[in-house]
Amino acid sequence: MRGPRLPVRSVIAAVVAAMLAFTAGCAKKPQQVVQAPGHFTVEFVDAGTEALAPAEYTVDPNLHGEGLAEYAATQLLAGPSTGRDAVVLFPTGTTLDVTVQDDMATANIGGPVTKSYTGGAEDEAAMFKSLVYTLTNVPGINRVQVLLAGKKRAALPGGHMELDEPLTRGTFAQ
Repeated sequence: MRGPRLPVRSVIAAVVAAMLAFTAGCAKKPQQVVQAPGHFTVEFVDAGTEALAPAEYTVDPNLHGEGLAEYAATQLLAGPSTGRDAVVLFPTGTTLDVTVQDDMATANIGGPVTKSYTGGAEDEAAMFKSLVYTLTNVPGINRVQVLLAGKKRAALPGGHMELDEPLTRGTFAQ
């Protein structure tokens, strides 16, 4: 004997609703990239877009935490080995010192960019997006506090991005 039959439309509606609920929940929490041992992904941003342009680097598999975050920052500032003109990079002369405490990296930015920034709002957002996505690829790091020449500031001089609170991947979510 069969049980009661549900109308096909009801079943389809229930499945679609469940799928939408699942994907909506996923969109709220951008996920960290799981790094393979000995590899690290630096996240550049394609120029003129908001699209990430990941570049994979080989790294000592024993490098973790603050050491890995420093390595990642060094690679981010150096830029990719090819296609440098296709991505947004921090201005020449920029320095990054990274420390890690709990789930937050503190990125102390130095150099000419701390005195004046004239690159425009889109490139500024791309620089900080690449910084945040790269550092949050380090296991355990979920937030990035930006300091300018050792001090917490509201924004870059001439910039638009709010920097006085820690940045997360959600900061850049659409």
